[in-house]
Amino acid sequence: MLKHLQAVMDFHKKFHQPIRESPGLIPQDRSENRYRLMSAEVEEYAQGVKSDDLANVAKELADILYTVYGTIIEHGLQEKIDAVFEEVHQSNMSKDYHEYKMIKGEGYHKADVSKYL
Repeated sequence: MLKHLQAVMDFHKKFHQPIRESPGLIPQDRSENRYRLMSAEVEEYAQGVKSDDLANVAKELADILYTVYGTIIEHGLQEKIDAVFEEVHQSNMSKDYHEYKMIKGEGYHKADVSKYL
């Protein structure tokens, strides 16, 4: 993930987009912009799926990642996101599988990402 985060950080630098050096919230207008960007890419992915266009699906998945990485950078989480992801992964792995869905069973533990911020 670090290689891709660095590529998007290079993009942010080139086009004078925000880069936070430490974890934090961003202004509401920037947050709304990041949400719009990510939502638009998810919608374009759905359109690619509906049209049975695998090349477009792959491109849109990369665009989704690109916008998510940009959001990570704007929130200053680039040095923390691997640990946050691992914490969430371990929580997800503690779930049980029952009748075609994941459930929070006896062994489930909630992700505590606050310790990484």
